[in-house]
Amino acid sequence: MKVKFIVSAIGLLSLISMTGYAQKNRVRDIEYFPRSEIYLQYGTPSVVELTTILNSEYRSEGYDGDSRNHKFSGIAAIGYSFFVHPRVSVGIDFGYGYGSADMYITDSERMPLEEPVFVCRSTINSYTAHLSASYVYWQQGPMECSGALYVGVDWMDESIVQGNEAYFIPEANDRLRFSYHITAVKFRYGETFGGFAELGFGYRGLLNVGLSIKI
Repeated sequence: MKVKFIVSAIGLLSLISMTGYAQKNRVRDIEYFPRSEIYLQYGTPSVVELTTILNSEYRSEGYDGDSRNHKFSGIAAIGYSFFVHPRVSVGIDFGYGYGSADMYITDSERMPLEEPVFVCRSTINSYTAHLSASYVYWQQGPMECSGALYVGVDWMDESIVQGNEAYFIPEANDRLRFSYHITAVKFRYGETFGGFAELGFGYRGLLNVGLSIKI
């Protein structure tokens, strides 16, 4: 599923970028400006990781427990933006992240526990899709600073592995969530090819770094 997701995202972005490239010679406001931007980026940690995998306590059918041995990948994303004005762009992006944790029972209403008991390992694959709008509020030569808002959905695909059959094993909880991200500050350096770093809050990560090309 992950491979199909990545292939589909790359195919869609290629189609959109070809359309943007075909339109790049159109002049607006008498002055040419880049029409399209394609980017790859990586961010960590994300809200998904902070609120799910790192959420240590849970209750289920008479058991109290916590999660340990957390692992998460951060969020990798690919995206496309189309400039409707030299300072304003709209776009779409897709992201993927992975996280896992061991689930332990720490207290039981049915029997006393001398020490925490391993129950299972929870693994979550997270797929996000966003529509975006960004604004460049400062620009000087190849340097620019911008802010952005992303709104979309996040599909969390959970699986339970290595279960302890002697205890109750929670069922996988697949779910679709509203997804958002607010980029407060994004600093980019470069003309056609550039690198960037940004600070924000949401499903793309608190700190993001990446590369992009403007055409």
